[in-house]
Amino acid sequence: MDGRQNNGGKRIGQGRPSKSEEQDLIENIHRFIDRDEALLLLKNMMFDDKNFKAVQLYFRYVYGLPVKRIETNIVAEQPLFQIEMIDRDGDSQILTEGRLPIN
Repeated sequence: MDGRQNNGGKRIGQGRPSKSEEQDLIENIHRFIDRDEALLLLKNMMFDDKNFKAVQLYFRYVYGLPVKRIETNIVAEQPLFQIEMIDRDGDSQILTEGRLPIN
């Protein structure tokens, strides 16, 4: 058998950690790493061009990632695409209202 009966479903240790586990992790980080020392190390690493990943990881766990903002500008009056009709005589006409013109 290929074990299909054991596929899927809830498994122990799967999924996102609970909020209390994340809080425990943050408390442990605060217990062993002083915030002022991390800021001083960040300053030194930035100016000495050393490894920045450890400090970056610290700040991501403690403060989270910055909020990403995406701005969009959509003008409703402009058509998204144009349809060009070519008749048998070779004359072309652009449809502006999305329907066939009535002659």
